[in-house]
Amino acid sequence: MNDNVAVLLTITTGGIFILVISFILLFVRNQNRLLKKQAELHETKLLHQHELLKTIIVSQEEERGRIGQDLHDDVGTALSNLRLTIEMFTQLPASGLDKFSVGCKAIIDKIITDVRHISHNLSPPGVAHYGFAGALEELCEMMSQTGAISITIDNNSAYTTDGLGTINALSLYRVMAELINNTIKHARATKIFISFTEAEDSVEVLYTDNGIGTTATINPAKGMGMQNIETRLKVIGATLLPQLPAHTGYSFRFILNK
Repeated sequence: MNDNVAVLLTITTGGIFILVISFILLFVRNQNRLLKKQAELHETKLLHQHELLKTIIVSQEEERGRIGQDLHDDVGTALSNLRLTIEMFTQLPASGLDKFSVGCKAIIDKIITDVRHISHNLSPPGVAHYGFAGALEELCEMMSQTGAISITIDNNSAYTTDGLGTINALSLYRVMAELINNTIKHARATKIFISFTEAEDSVEVLYTDNGIGTTATINPAKGMGMQNIETRLKVIGATLLPQLPAHTGYSFRFILNK
């Protein structure tokens, strides 16, 4: 009888020991899986941050290149024309002085306008003073001055005026400026419509034009401009929405979380 009890106790103890070892091994395996998954997530996050930083750096270099090109093409050309005009001054008869003066003033006015435009693109003054909504209206008025395109803003959200901080307002302003530039450069449009529709905890932003569409710029892999837009939207926590399926022109939608 005692031998049977001893055997039973030995078997029970062995079973408990095996069960404990099994639990320990299972725990260790699960911990290893968890650590491996955390390491993979961390690596993915680092890779994403690296790509985001790379996009920002490329965007900054592209912006510097665009500024340099603007200075060379607009200001540099105007100054060269002014220099040639001044060099011709000694060859002019006395009766041509008035025409010379008017020509110089016109060139100087163009230089001032070009410099103001470049300065406005670098640091839009309206964002700090009037907020996002005021700065966007100023930008649209400036873009519409040529008469080639008209821009309509339907702002039903007080949040886009009062709820955005300076950094987020500037990022959103850059997004809208890039979209307008895309339309002007690629879409052959005459009208742009921008709306802000407020919900309980978000604002839906819709941008459309009546052009031929800009397929090349909609695909992020085909245009640095769209990468810049998506990067800025990620910074402010916005969510992209699908393009309007029935719209024949260029459309862009995203949700701005409050």
